[in-house]
Amino acid sequence: MRTPLKSAIRAEWSLIVALAALALLVRLVGLRQDSGEVHNMSAWAHRLVAGGGWKGLSERIGNYNAPYLYLLLLATYLPGPLIIKMKLVWTAFDVVLAFFTYKLVGLARPGPRIPVIAALITVFLPTVVLNAAYIGQLDDMWASLCVAALYFLLRKRYWWALSMLGVAFALKPQAIFFFPVIGLLLLVGRVPWRTVLAVPAVYLALDVPALVAGRDARELLTIYSPGRQMGVISQLSYTAPSVYYFIPASPDRVGAVRLLGEILLAAIVLGIYYVLIVRRVEMTDARIVTVSLLFAILVPYLLPGMHERYFFLADVLSVAVCFWRPRLWPVPLLVQASSLASYFPFFFHRLGGHFLPMTLLSTIMLAALITIGYQVLKDAADGPAPISGAGLSRTPVAAPRIEVPSPRQPEEQLATLPARPA
Repeated sequence: MRTPLKSAIRAEWSLIVALAALALLVRLVGLRQDSGEVHNMSAWAHRLVAGGGWKGLSERIGNYNAPYLYLLLLATYLPGPLIIKMKLVWTAFDVVLAFFTYKLVGLARPGPRIPVIAALITVFLPTVVLNAAYIGQLDDMWASLCVAALYFLLRKRYWWALSMLGVAFALKPQAIFFFPVIGLLLLVGRVPWRTVLAVPAVYLALDVPALVAGRDARELLTIYSPGRQMGVISQLSYTAPSVYYFIPASPDRVGAVRLLGEILLAAIVLGIYYVLIVRRVEMTDARIVTVSLLFAILVPYLLPGMHERYFFLADVLSVAVCFWRPRLWPVPLLVQASSLASYFPFFFHRLGGHFLPMTLLSTIMLAALITIGYQVLKDAADGPAPISGAGLSRTPVAAPRIEVPSPRQPEEQLATLPARPA
């Protein structure tokens, strides 16, 4: 006879399995949805096949790095229509994202229940569902590996963390959104400097198969160079809810505004470093997760040339942050509302696309940025006061000594007072 407890546990896990199946089903529905992005990827895949498969890696195809082409080539060997095969490969990284979200939240909330809830919420986020299965993009690839890097950072497995970041960067340069976190942890001594070598080592190792196939080394290794990327990115924003919708710029001033935006971003990142370091803020796990979300919003918000989907890392990290710091629950609502609405021009361009003004969406994302930024500054305010000498002296201030009287020895006892005369 089943006990009520066993029945409840079985019902709970049955519900979890049903939700996981529903997450899979909603992705299967989108696999046949065509888009301009899928057309581009299909053309690249056909060029790889026409070039001889493996030998086709020697050609200059697309504007993505070699690891993406490996996955694209892998998709061509699977049975079925090409569009479905490609999307299946991209969507597989949603599983990676769910797994590392589970692991990341599990560090704050031990036990399977809450981490499973966090993973399910993440895979049901509208932008996560749409990105790979419907649009055919690969932002879940680099973002899931950044979440993995964050998890390994908190576990103090730094070589693994930087290796995951190296793979993410090799797949897509948007992994740089996570680089400021590494820079901060290097400066405060949380991450050993030597582990940074893992990023270029992994990046180069992943390019070796294409180089062996005959790809020009100089051309491949400079694929992320600003000169080549600027040829693809010509606008200040591609429907990304960013600061550039508040800054009207004529075509002849786009370059100047772009440069000012990059300088402003660098100044703010360095300013955050300065405040946290001068205040000697202890970078606890919760604070590392919080500052990771801050940079995941800040960088695409201020960096020019961003697409709407480049807030993908902010979308998923905002959910994880809520389980580390529940008071920040409005942040994922703001981030997801702004991020999802910015997808509308892509899906509804034939109907005019912009159902909501982009300035409104940028304001909503700014509200999320201010909220998470306030939390980081509050952490700095709660830290130790700056040390003397304009913060330059590292000599610790000695704590006052408290003298504790030692118990008297028998011979030190006070003499007995003489008895009073009657």
